[in-house]
Amino acid sequence: SAWWRAATLEGLAQGLGRKGNSSSVLNTAQKIQLLRLAETDEAELREASLNLLAVIGLPSKTQLGRFLSRAARISVAESEEPGRRADAIRLLALANPERWTDDLKKLVTPSQPEPVQQAAVEALGRTEGKETARFFLNKWRSMTSSVRREAASAMVRDPVMARLLVDALKDGSVQAWTLTFRHRNSLIMSQDEEIRTAARSVLESNKEEREQVLKIYERAAEQKGDIARGREVFKQVCAKCHTFEEEGIEVGPDLGTMRSQPKQVILTHILIPNLSISQNYETYIVVTSSGATLDGVLGAQTPTSITLRREEGEETSILRKDIQRMYISQLSAMPNDLEKQVTVEEMTDLLAYLKDAR
Repeated sequence: SAWWRAATLEGLAQGLGRKGNSSSVLNTAQKIQLLRLAETDEAELREASLNLLAVIGLPSKTQLGRFLSRAARISVAESEEPGRRADAIRLLALANPERWTDDLKKLVTPSQPEPVQQAAVEALGRTEGKETARFFLNKWRSMTSSVRREAASAMVRDPVMARLLVDALKDGSVQAWTLTFRHRNSLIMSQDEEIRTAARSVLESNKEEREQVLKIYERAAEQKGDIARGREVFKQVCAKCHTFEEEGIEVGPDLGTMRSQPKQVILTHILIPNLSISQNYETYIVVTSSGATLDGVLGAQTPTSITLRREEGEETSILRKDIQRMYISQLSAMPNDLEKQVTVEEMTDLLAYLKDAR
């Protein structure tokens, strides 16, 4: 079946990726067969084939040309299914993203399906450098959270782009809350001292600052809010990491467990998340044997692997034998500047929803 073939290819890609020096494992004919599978109607098989090609490399330009021509046509064809277009873009990125830069930039727009935008941003991120960083920052406010995550992932990998991202955080053109914990942590823990110092000055809050924010928001716990409006605030801000009343995604704890707490206590946990991190919802940092650094809340575990969960249900599985180091972060994965997303009036409604919704 397509599923079995996809699983086999994924397993091969992971195994070769760990061993390294895998470019000569498959011959040209076998690589051509993978390229054909990357054009199939089966999405899982396309993805698995591309993942394996990313590890073993593409065939020569002579053999590759006709596949790239088709991929270039599919990538911009609005009549094609978005997933197929995204996979075509992935192939272009594996070959030579610089060649397609102008076309890829045209796809990073709200008029394009989100998977297409994500793939285009991921491909552009391979080019790195100031020009790409400035393009991402110019588009930042129009990007959805999923597309923005791809852009941030590319920017924190490259010191040149990371410096421009920190500059944007400092001048306010990028809000800190638009970065995930993973990206904030990457900047704060950067090996580049200049990036690390600058990032900490804008991303880390001291106790006095948080207590001042809490004081400003205290009236939200004292006033009567609107439950219906509060539900909308929950859906927009909280549901990507929390569940409540059978809505949302479980990355952090179910907020229903806080219903018995006074509003002031709930407010404190929201605005000063590092004050207390719920058991079983701590953020773990994992450094792999390949040097990659991953983070997330610990999800499903097996005797041979662990899973890290992040906002909006994004997951990464890691083989235990690939874990070089693993430790709990001292910081909550929850943003420590939620006031940038929620006004006092919206907080009033959110507290009413969390306390009184039935």
